[in-house]
Amino acid sequence: MSKDEGRTRRVRKLLSFNDAEWATVKRRMELAEATSFDAFARRVLLDGEVKVKTTAFDVSQLRVELSRIGNNVNQIARQVNTEDGITYEQMVATRTLLSQIQRLLERQGSREVES
Repeated sequence: MSKDEGRTRRVRKLLSFNDAEWATVKRRMELAEATSFDAFARRVLLDGEVKVKTTAFDVSQLRVELSRIGNNVNQIARQVNTEDGITYEQMVATRTLLSQIQRLLERQGSREVES
């Protein structure tokens, strides 16, 4: 019979501390009135709060870029409305501006995910 056969918790993990870290753990165990490290660690890992650091992107930089692109799109729209038509070059320019907006938003979205 192997020594894991009678156990309900079969997954074991090895954990190492330096002296200062261990002193902190012992102090926290005392404050929590923990009787064993196993029980304390299990409780902290399963029920403890995990702090997640998120970094928000700078909205002002995105706002400036979107404002510039929006102004260009508005100028093209105004010309289309006053002249009842659009040239192929204007259509390509508008699509390029919209693609720039999409790339800016995707880049900002990927920064949020990495955070």
